[in-house]
Amino acid sequence: MPYRYTDTNKWSDSWYLSLRPIEKLLFQYLCDNCDIAGFIEVNPKLWAIALGSTSKEIEGALKGLERGLISSELNDCVYLRTFLKHQKNLPLKPEKNPAHKGIFKRFENYQHKFKIENVYEFVDQCLKGLPRGYGNGNGNGNGNGSLVVIDNIESSITIKTWKNDFKTYQEELLKACKDIITPAYIKERENFHPGLDIYLTLIKAYTDYWNKEEGWKNKKSTKTKDINWEATFNNSLSSKLNQVWKTKTNIDQTPKYEKPKNILR
Repeated sequence: MPYRYTDTNKWSDSWYLSLRPIEKLLFQYLCDNCDIAGFIEVNPKLWAIALGSTSKEIEGALKGLERGLISSELNDCVYLRTFLKHQKNLPLKPEKNPAHKGIFKRFENYQHKFKIENVYEFVDQCLKGLPRGYGNGNGNGNGNGSLVVIDNIESSITIKTWKNDFKTYQEELLKACKDIITPAYIKERENFHPGLDIYLTLIKAYTDYWNKEEGWKNKKSTKTKDINWEATFNNSLSSKLNQVWKTKTNIDQTPKYEKPKNILR
């Protein structure tokens, strides 16, 4: 467990003093257990055990701490707004400080969850209007991700997104296939495309186009920030290049659903 600084001025801060005991305890727990950038995965059951509380009390305490935290879009992770400041890691200088490179790596890992476009802007928004580091505000940040700029000089650290990294795009595509191409989805689509083998058509589109650089380049040429994969799948069913039709012997049979081991594991 790493050593952490603690700000003794919190005991004279109006926001901190207004917290209930369980909220103060949870805040200290988060400060001690978050990663070096200030991120921590939400786990009420584990936190309740560690703090001698209940999951319900922990969830209530999290709401009480909203002014000092930023929640991810799915509320499965939180970021401590003033953590970097109180750990004396500001200003961030990854080009000079090896520890700061590790911090940027954490931001890269959580960039999608919090829609962080630029690390410096995100941190500044967190601290804006907070002379003592607690206060309030949301500071969510947004965007696709971009090259980080340090004093107007481009850094070698780039936050990966589906638009600038082919592997990230492939990972997002594979997850979408697993989440969307289900027996229920196939049955629904068969009502609109009688005789079409929905499953094989989509797998053909995945294999021959979506999972190749050609498909990636086509997607990233658009202005979209988040890919609507279900719409993509639906549209591909109308493409003659993708279509695989059922044979006369099995056209009336109930389709057998099985995930190809080499694609949808």
